[in-house]
Amino acid sequence: MCYRKHLRQVRHARRRAKAQQRALLALELEGFVALTLHTVTATLTVPIEREVGAQVADTLREALRERRRALKTEATQLRRDGGENAYRRDYARAEPVAPPSTPTASSPFGDSSALPLPPDGAPALQS
Repeated sequence: MCYRKHLRQVRHARRRAKAQQRALLALELEGFVALTLHTVTATLTVPIEREVGAQVADTLREALRERRRALKTEATQLRRDGGENAYRRDYARAEPVAPPSTPTASSPFGDSSALPLPPDGAPALQS
């Protein structure tokens, strides 16, 4: 899966978890009176006391916090991996740069060795 698509899905999941945290806070302020559990084939509603509702809210809040933390870590890793992949892709595409050629002066003694020109452009002297 493309890292951008995966990153988009992770960000969406983080936003959903944040919205669930806000909804949980609103429900907690009103006070829980029952919990409903759903499975594929059945639904169970259990009436609860206020004290138990507070404990359930704490547990759910901690679970959502952990979920958001895990999603944040995953998003960070995806961004890092995606950046490294883009860097490698750009680096592989770049043409290798040849070193600049330096002008040379012929040796006054007629041998085939060539010396680089000094910075001022005058021919180099051999001793």
